Amino acid sequence: MKILVAVDGSTQSTYAIQALAHFRPPEEFTLVHALTLPELDHPMITSKMRDRVKEDIEEGLRQEGNALLSQTAKEVPQDFVPALQIHQIGSPAQVILDTALTTESDLVMLGARGLGHVEELLLGSVSHRTVLHASRSTCVFKSPLSSLVNILLPIEGEEDARIAFNFLAMKPFRQMVNIQLMIVWPLPQAPWPITLKQNTLLEEHAITNVQKTLDALTTMLETLGYPASSHIGLGNPSFAILEQQKSNKADMIMMSSHGRKGLSRFFLGSVSHSVLHQAHCPVLIVR
Repeated sequence: MKILVAVDGSTQSTYAIQALAHFRPPEEFTLVHALTLPELDHPMITSKMRDRVKEDIEEGLRQEGNALLSQTAKEVPQDFVPALQIHQIGSPAQVILDTALTTESDLVMLGARGLGHVEELLLGSVSHRTVLHASRSTCVFKSPLSSLVNILLPIEGEEDARIAFNFLAMKPFRQMVNIQLMIVWPLPQAPWPITLKQNTLLEEHAITNVQKTLDALTTMLETLGYPASSHIGLGNPSFAILEQQKSNKADMIMMSSHGRKGLSRFFLGSVSHSVLHQAHCPVLIVR
């Protein structure tokens, strides 16, 4: 497996580095830091002065960035391969996305500043943009990953499970983890009047089918070597997932992105997007 970690000197970025202790040593390992230069275009500033100031600022930022990368490389687990250190000028999110593609990384890890929906839409956080547009699995850290024993894996169906199982088949974690599969029955409202008895029958039928699916998928997980269990949630999917994470004391939530990208995700409100914003534990979006 190939791992890329984005570093910016923040506390959350440090959480991502510390979490490497729970991941199997990768075949290739990359640290990336983006250098963002300020805009100095102003009619009162001559081009000569602007270029001179930019050169001074860039030199200072490069020195700081190189020092950060060098120090961070010393903090990764000792059994990791030496890190490829990349320091580029540009938008942080775009630098991360481009680097993930060129290095063919299987997993991108980065910290999140914990901005809310509206703030992200207006200001554009790095983690938000990276998760939305990444073609690679992405793990976002708001808090430390002190242990990795239990993972909650909510799915909508077999396609979600296949994507997650392909990732798990790479044996990404240093120690074997317990996986709890979860499907949420959202209690949809029928478009026509039904009796309480009919509603109960529909719900029982749906839950029976869901349990059959979970049983089959649990067996597949066990074949991969993972201890597995299952849970059926009811009601609002994102709320049910967050509550189950707390109840099961899951150290991490793993979810599929369903391939939705761009601002439509903000307006439509996908489950994975909602969980990513509200969960206090690390969230791994698999692709």
